[in-house]
Amino acid sequence: MGAELDERDGWHDIRPSPDDPNGLRGRRVLVMGLGLLGGGVATARYAVTQGAAEVIVTDLRGPELLAPSIAKLEGLPIRYVLGRHDTADFEQADVIVRNPNVRRDSPYLAAALAAGRRVEMEIAWFFRACRGHIAGITGTRGKSTTTTLLHHILTVAGKRPYLGGNLGNIETLSLLPDITADDWVVLELGNWMLEGLHTVRRSPHLAIFTNLLPDHLNAYDSMDDYGEAKSSIFRYQRHDDIALFNVDNAYTQRYGQQAPAGAVWYYSPDQRVAWLRDQPDVKHAFAYAGAIKLRGAHNLGNVQAATLAAEQIGIDGATIARAVASFAGVPHRLEVVRTIGGVTWVNDSASTAPVAGVAALRSFEEPVVLIAGGNSKDLDASEYAAAAVARTRHIILLAGNASDAFAELLRAAAREQGHSPDQIEGPYNSLPHAIERARAVASPGDVVLLSPGFTSFGMFLNEFDRGDQFRALVRALPGDEPQP
Repeated sequence: MGAELDERDGWHDIRPSPDDPNGLRGRRVLVMGLGLLGGGVATARYAVTQGAAEVIVTDLRGPELLAPSIAKLEGLPIRYVLGRHDTADFEQADVIVRNPNVRRDSPYLAAALAAGRRVEMEIAWFFRACRGHIAGITGTRGKSTTTTLLHHILTVAGKRPYLGGNLGNIETLSLLPDITADDWVVLELGNWMLEGLHTVRRSPHLAIFTNLLPDHLNAYDSMDDYGEAKSSIFRYQRHDDIALFNVDNAYTQRYGQQAPAGAVWYYSPDQRVAWLRDQPDVKHAFAYAGAIKLRGAHNLGNVQAATLAAEQIGIDGATIARAVASFAGVPHRLEVVRTIGGVTWVNDSASTAPVAGVAALRSFEEPVVLIAGGNSKDLDASEYAAAAVARTRHIILLAGNASDAFAELLRAAAREQGHSPDQIEGPYNSLPHAIERARAVASPGDVVLLSPGFTSFGMFLNEFDRGDQFRALVRALPGDEPQP
């Protein structure tokens, strides 16, 4: 079933990799993309410990920027090629490991494949070697909250779970030595990582697909192509596996019909019920809405998915309710940083697409001063512009290659809605200046919301760096109110 669908949907160019636990011993391994979030570091270290004959790390960024990651690998026999890639390295390595931020149409990867080399991703190594049960969560929106909440529920239940995947600053491969056959590992799996599971035809034992919304369309041919990249979350499951799909989203509803797992659950945040695919008339009510402390209607679906998954793992309802009530949320996702002079400052830097900005704005009834803007992923931002004009009283833009066009959309929405374009200012090339402007225009009772709706590259290393800088700057503002 999986192979037929791959060929139909354009993923037949993915070459299966040898499922050999000793596949790195004596091999020449090239790690493409060291990065700063831990994945490249763990990959390089793992290749060394698995007996690779040579490990080469190559990254287009220079040694100064990558110094923190290089320091973590100090003393290991690794050759670095930084500030560039050399095609010969790709043609001569036995195994090329592609960082999740590297597009699959890279000419360097094409050169490696033309030379008959293996190209795979570190997540494939993890799935090959992991002895425990893997719960994987994907979706355009909600995967981080759902992942972190499921991990929290299992922790409260005393299961000693592990957390990894697409979450920043976690070395997922480094978890392997401690994981036993009885342990659960909860992974956030973004589209880039999930591309890597197509090569080994593996899916998690328990899969959650929260939704599919417009995103990353600068890297995929269509929404269907984007969705098929993510489909490895369920595509290679077996009859004893479990899959959960948000039935309120047209794409995930369709994927639920294709899923090969033995237990396929649909959940509906709109109706607050869930049911097994083969028992559509037996509805199970969502029992934990009253325990939710998170802001935003969209989080109801995230909590529903995580709690339904916990029930399938065998966690009792009382423990789940206690865990939901004690869950404070995820950094960079509607994270309340501080209240100063009656103004609440909220970090939603993980908002890297317009649809995320819309969801953030809908989470507040208070007047909002919005900080937005950044770099484009070729997504339509008109809905975000309309919502921003309608739901805020001031908009401050950060610099980025999409910000000027977004400003035009905002001004057009202001004219259409009868608002003054004076509420829109920027773009600012400095986050401290943007924060100072937000502080100047905000009044007691307002929310200053950083929800960019665009990617962060240029001004920041990534969305986590953007959120970290915002948090640090806000915490440094003068004021006597206690900080979280």
